[in-house]
Amino acid sequence: MALTSYQFRNQPYWLGFVFAGQAFTFSYREVIPPGESLNIQISTGKETITHVPNRTIVSQGEQLGIKLIKSPSFTPGKKRIEVINLDDRSKIQAATSFLANASSVYGGTVLEESMIPRFAFTQGGSPVESALFERILQYDTNYILSITNEGYYPTNVLVSMAFYESGN
Repeated sequence: MALTSYQFRNQPYWLGFVFAGQAFTFSYREVIPPGESLNIQISTGKETITHVPNRTIVSQGEQLGIKLIKSPSFTPGKKRIEVINLDDRSKIQAATSFLANASSVYGGTVLEESMIPRFAFTQGGSPVESALFERILQYDTNYILSITNEGYYPTNVLVSMAFYESGN
């Protein structure tokens, strides 16, 4: 989606789901052994609300269980996931951060529970959920996106998320 107006260069404005200079994306890929989980820690900014209008999770072939958990107890991950600003002209950095491989996750409030069913011939899929939802994350809060391999074999998993940040 091209941004052509410079009138509001330093002010966010609505353009589809994108606020100019405040729209971001990340992608992360990992092999998950059977019965194991990929836990992605999502930490929102102190005065920033994170809007997630698009999230895709693709499995190589095994069934995945997916949970989004608000404010759980956990040991933080150490692998930072790079966030990319979708407005190449902007120098704004995301206030929301993502770390892979959080561990010892327990407690919290489960906000979402979905799955990706196993497909024949190792073709991927997408979560069984509405394609037109927008998840809004509270400011200054930790979330865990937990993706569990419920199958019998290791599987490649790709997580891709587009999000934007606002002050309200």
